[in-house]
Amino acid sequence: MEKKIFKEKRMRKSSIKNYITDYAKDRYYFNIHDLRNYFVRNNIEYTEENLKQSIYRMKRDKIIYESGRGWYSKIKEDFVLDKNPIERIIKLINKDFPFLEFSCWSSEQLKAFFHHLPTQFVTFVYSDKDFLISLKDFLENNNYNVFLNPQKKEAEKFVHFRDKTAILRPSVAYREPKDMYFAKIEKIIVDLYMEAKKTNLIDKEEYKRIVSNILRSYRINLSGMLDYAHNRKVKNRIESIIKNI
Repeated sequence: MEKKIFKEKRMRKSSIKNYITDYAKDRYYFNIHDLRNYFVRNNIEYTEENLKQSIYRMKRDKIIYESGRGWYSKIKEDFVLDKNPIERIIKLINKDFPFLEFSCWSSEQLKAFFHHLPTQFVTFVYSDKDFLISLKDFLENNNYNVFLNPQKKEAEKFVHFRDKTAILRPSVAYREPKDMYFAKIEKIIVDLYMEAKKTNLIDKEEYKRIVSNILRSYRINLSGMLDYAHNRKVKNRIESIIKNI
């Protein structure tokens, strides 16, 4: 009984909300699992109910914001992706392939976050691998410079991109509506990591700068991004980059 009273007094003296605020003050994002570990390491007594109520009140008061399943952030502003650079190609593909499931993004959509701005931008289209050859022929007939699932050995072809360059890749499972032709930023960040490995589009340091600029300025769905990174077998590497940020 005395132990319970002491525990309640300690919680009142320095509330769980204050502990969360202190933990989050130097972080752009934090995970509920890491927060619990922080409590354990620092001998901070809490209950799951008290933790849930504190998180709820902090979200209600707009002190923190949800950033996907189990993730929170102090960043108020959501990331809004510029769709203009890919609207034309999406309408073009939809016109001739109205039932084709695909997603699309362009490096031009990230131009505000580059340190070294590219002279040419590249559009990426992801779809079922069985349709990529037909898609390649179609886009080439519409004056696109198209590369079909290029690997590292073909990187020398990418020294000078021409206008309207498109790279076609097989789709990788991702939780989004099937009519979501416009790729989300969470998917783009992971895809860009893969392209940095497969092509000479950007180097590793430029990739880190781009991701850092995005995550420090806007709030994204981190759990969704990490789920997709898991599907692409790079979750640990993406997590490491996030933690460094």
